[in-house]
Amino acid sequence: MPGMTIDESARRLGEVVWTERRLFELVGQWVTTTPPTDLKLVFARQSRLHGEHAVALAALLPETRDHDPGVLVAPGAGAGAGVALDELSGTGPTQRVPALTEALRAHLAVLEAYLGDASPVRDGPGIRMVGAVLAQDRADLGELEAFAPR
Repeated sequence: MPGMTIDESARRLGEVVWTERRLFELVGQWVTTTPPTDLKLVFARQSRLHGEHAVALAALLPETRDHDPGVLVAPGAGAGAGVALDELSGTGPTQRVPALTEALRAHLAVLEAYLGDASPVRDGPGIRMVGAVLAQDRADLGELEAFAPR
């Protein structure tokens, strides 16, 4: 859907902010209840990065008569990263890596779709920031996959 409207762009960027905030919260909560020290450190670092992503992306949300950032930051409708994140909250320590891996894959698909539909003229700052978030979240996924049961 190249050529999304400014409203669609703002809504989708708000969904990405919501997802990054939720990842920050959930993964951060796991730090104190995850037994292996090396995985605990990975969760702590990844949580912090998701928090940084949320702040940086939120700064790009339009604040106009027609766009309220507080309303824009919401989970997406349909099957996406938001649905996968709802399932993470009750995940036990042994299922956290596979569950987070699945959620990150869904989130990466949302980020890639945004970049594919964004306009360089209207969405230039969003393209740059979402691109940076995508690169970091891909690296985080690779790091998590090293902890996945074989």
